[in-house]
Amino acid sequence: MKKLTFLIIAAMAFAVMGCRKPVEVSFDRTTLEIDAQGGSAEISLKSNGEWTIAMTEGWVMVSSMSGNGDAALTLTVAPNTTGESRSTEITASTKDNTAVLKLTQDVPQHYVEVSPASIICGTEGGEYTVEVSSDIEWEVITPQWVTSSMTNGANDATLTLTISPMEGYMSESRKGEVVIGKHDMASDTVFIEQKVSPVFGIEVVPGYLEFICTGETKTVAVTTEDNWTATIGEEWVTLNQNEGQGNAEISITVVANPLYVQRRTNVVFNTASGAHAMLVIRQEASPDPHFLEVSPHVFQFGKEGGEQEISVSCDDEWIFDLDCDWLSVSQQSGTGNANVVLKADPNTLNAPRELEFNIKSGSLNAQLTASQAPGDDPIIAAFEPDTLFVSFAGGVQTVHLASNTTWWLQSSSWITLVTSSGEGDATFDIVVDNNSNPNERIGFVSAVRNGQVLGTMVVVQEGRVDILETDISELIVRPEGGSYEIQVSANQAWSVNVDVPWIHCDPLSGFGNKTLTVKVDPLPSLRPRTGNIKLSGEAGNSVNIVVEQY
Repeated sequence: MKKLTFLIIAAMAFAVMGCRKPVEVSFDRTTLEIDAQGGSAEISLKSNGEWTIAMTEGWVMVSSMSGNGDAALTLTVAPNTTGESRSTEITASTKDNTAVLKLTQDVPQHYVEVSPASIICGTEGGEYTVEVSSDIEWEVITPQWVTSSMTNGANDATLTLTISPMEGYMSESRKGEVVIGKHDMASDTVFIEQKVSPVFGIEVVPGYLEFICTGETKTVAVTTEDNWTATIGEEWVTLNQNEGQGNAEISITVVANPLYVQRRTNVVFNTASGAHAMLVIRQEASPDPHFLEVSPHVFQFGKEGGEQEISVSCDDEWIFDLDCDWLSVSQQSGTGNANVVLKADPNTLNAPRELEFNIKSGSLNAQLTASQAPGDDPIIAAFEPDTLFVSFAGGVQTVHLASNTTWWLQSSSWITLVTSSGEGDATFDIVVDNNSNPNERIGFVSAVRNGQVLGTMVVVQEGRVDILETDISELIVRPEGGSYEIQVSANQAWSVNVDVPWIHCDPLSGFGNKTLTVKVDPLPSLRPRTGNIKLSGEAGNSVNIVVEQY
């Protein structure tokens, strides 16, 4: 009976648990965007049970971090001062479900504002004040004919723009932009227009003429109330009338262009009162009859090398621009048509090789390409010497590499490679840094290809040796005294100490190699005297010079 009762109770409990409704949770949105200034935002949370809030960023605060049932939550977001946009996730969790709200905050928006936004002036130019309002550092970019009193600044400022006067004749107004700001942050523009005077006393229409290469005649209209003359800079242009009074229609004749390049000149019209106008003339180039053709343009050789033929068609002299140790031509230069043999030597390198070269004739150029399959000899990359011994002072060292393939060089951090890559045998320099440590150090220079080390040279550099030497150890001075120079050789700092008052040294300290000047006072009596000059190095070694005067 007891066993039956227990089974009934267990069945009822299981039924109750199986019918429990899951605890749900959700936000009224899945994303939320906040501007860079930060602030507060309201969101709604719906749930049928207990919930908790989790987040990882300190720049967001939630009004309630836990609760039961529906809730209105306030998010407080700090201003974004990072210089870039940022985002985080706010997670609401129950024992059965989770909801995620992604919060994104914009990058701060900077500003640059200028006043006035535009400047209009006459040919005389002038100075104009511009007010800049900004929250960032900024630069000023101007056209060549405008200068600014400030090239850069920060925040609010007042600057002066100086617009240069127009020099000479200009038929049209000129326009430009002064940009104030910083790239990728913010900027503003002052638009500038400098207008020409509407009346110059003479006008030529059109102001620009283009002629075909065979030559032709065109007309322009001259409008003026004054006497005028026309000046031509080139003999290939003629006018039917070079001077006149008042309005006129002028015929401009241009002869055939014998050149294969475009040519250009100006015709200047001047009035008696000093006004002027300019006519620009341009004539197209004559077609160049010169030709250069080659066939084929691409050559492929096997590893054994060989010969192939280049067909050259030309109406003039031609020359190959080819300087290569494995590729050559049977005829370097010539005139007219020719068949030239291109020869490739056998490839002893365990790598393919390719070369682009040219054939030229006057201004014409044809490019050709030759490639060759790799050789199949075993790969060689051997340094000479295989071990390099270097003094502590380091310096430039010359190394030879014997190889039959392409290679790249790698080295220890204290070894600088003058050459980084190559092909085949090579002789190159490396630069070894000074070793300031008293201990010996060992490095390497390796030749690699496709990540595989082909050969390595070991570099052994001795530790620092502290040097402090003088060119003499004894100085004999006559009774009348005098001045003497002693050469100091050192690679460290040193100081001078003298044990008698009648010897004077300059300088009393130094670093490295220097000249030490020693002055000895005259001997006051017939009795000889002796003194000592001691140089002490920062490493603890020293040198003593005995001075004897008699």
